[in-house]
Amino acid sequence: MAKRERPQPLYLFQMLPRTNCKLCGCSTCMAFAFGLISRDKRPEDCPPLLEDAYKPTLDQLKELFGGGGVVSESGLLIEEDKCVGCGDCVVVCKKAITTMVYGGMVIQREDKPLVLQVIDGRIQVVNWKSCKRAEDPPDYCRVCEEKCRFGALELVK
Repeated sequence: MAKRERPQPLYLFQMLPRTNCKLCGCSTCMAFAFGLISRDKRPEDCPPLLEDAYKPTLDQLKELFGGGGVVSESGLLIEEDKCVGCGDCVVVCKKAITTMVYGGMVIQREDKPLVLQVIDGRIQVVNWKSCKRAEDPPDYCRVCEEKCRFGALELVK
């Protein structure tokens, strides 16, 4: 199964009405395109897209951005219908959060709680504060997303 392609902002902008009407709450259609990518906006938030003339575009955008929900604090989008519960993301995440390199030496820590866990056959965020992305300053780790062969995980923020 192929991983999902990330839509580029310019590609999305070209699909939009490009009226900069501001009815969606964004100052421009390009800003709305970025809002779609970060999942702050949904295709239905653009009133011109609800017109009959844009129905094919709306359907295409719904296909690109449909399903799943954003785990708001983490910015991790989990599409449960694509998750098979293999746990690969849990394994690589555990290695990422417990392995440190200090002075050229690799140090294993076992005291950090897991970020992700397979519960009832689907991946769930169980301890966001353990994620490298929650550190101050954040480490923009993407190992869970990169390891998912089914495209069920996507970091959108």
